[in-house]
Amino acid sequence: MSAMVTDPTRRSSHRPPIQARHYAAASGHYLATAAAMRLLDAGGNAVDAGVAAGICINVLLPDLTSFGGVAPTIVYEAETGQVRSISGLGYWGEEANAEVFHREHGSQIPVGARRSVVPGAADSWLTSLARYGSKSFAEVVAPALELCEEGFVVYPSLHRNLARQADGISRWPSSAAIFLPGGQAPAVGDVLYQRDLGQTFRRMIEAERQASGRGRVAGVEAAREAFYTGEIAQQIVAFIRAEGGFLTLADLAEFHSDVEEPPHTSFRDIEVYAVGPWSQGPSLLQTLNILEGYDLTDMGVNSADYAHVVSSALDLAFSDREAYYGDPKFVDVPLAALLSKAYAARQRARIRPDRAWSEMPEPGDPLGQGARCSAAEPSDLHAPIQPDTSYVCVVDREGNAFS
Repeated sequence: MSAMVTDPTRRSSHRPPIQARHYAAASGHYLATAAAMRLLDAGGNAVDAGVAAGICINVLLPDLTSFGGVAPTIVYEAETGQVRSISGLGYWGEEANAEVFHREHGSQIPVGARRSVVPGAADSWLTSLARYGSKSFAEVVAPALELCEEGFVVYPSLHRNLARQADGISRWPSSAAIFLPGGQAPAVGDVLYQRDLGQTFRRMIEAERQASGRGRVAGVEAAREAFYTGEIAQQIVAFIRAEGGFLTLADLAEFHSDVEEPPHTSFRDIEVYAVGPWSQGPSLLQTLNILEGYDLTDMGVNSADYAHVVSSALDLAFSDREAYYGDPKFVDVPLAALLSKAYAARQRARIRPDRAWSEMPEPGDPLGQGARCSAAEPSDLHAPIQPDTSYVCVVDREGNAFS
């Protein structure tokens, strides 16, 4: 028995490790995680629970995520062993033109409607649910709808971010009415309501109800159509156009997330998947390929040597991200070469034990051509750095996974 006792001096966290027998869920807010557990307890699978939690995150972290934002997703089906990614990234409207930003905004992409792309998250959630879920939209959105209409308690980081962005939020009265009640950010402990978003959910639920006679998938797809082609879409486009943005009804109606086999690599005996080069996803795979040649355990977690090689591997991967990544519809991304073990070995050889890069290193040469091989030209448009995002993951009792 004594051999099983963990040495308390080696604990790396005050929180105990989570160990589960049936299912597990994690997210950026405990109420979103509770929503996932609620769906799992009701017999839902990992996708039902993940979508429920994800939409809750859109409500609970409005400073970091949005139902009209993005939601790149990976789904694993235990029965088939199939892994698929759902892009969940909107694109610029057909009328968008880089020259407008050069001419009218000094090559900056300003905060506001002109930065707006087609909403991608809603489609990602609903595509995931229709293809891989088992519940209705009404069932999975119920926890988020409750949070919209009944409110939730404002926590410190939400108060901080809303207060920091108060001047910007105040430019849009409809947003200020929600996030700056009384003209200021809600205090920690106040209750925040988002009834307009709740009304959007209710319209989608009604569209699903009207199509329910055609089956679950048809109902979910009807909820999606309500957002992308119905009255909701008309309101989105009317607002964006009034603010000088570029979106049209056709942009929304023609949008669909790509469902594809995601890139992957092996890290020793573990298969690791990431979303495609239309995001920064493959940079994780490149980093792991480089680190596979080191004995990280022997170095000691967070030792100087460990921190040096991990940060250096990340430097190299992110340099390649800047040089080579892009939407494969428009950019010839040499992904197979970037993810090859031979290329990782060449990149690993660039890491010196006695020196770190003072700035981003030069990108590698994945094709061995002695020059950058990307068809993408660096953009000369710039946007200010924004707060980060959040995350949801679920594994159910059958072994299905949603990330």
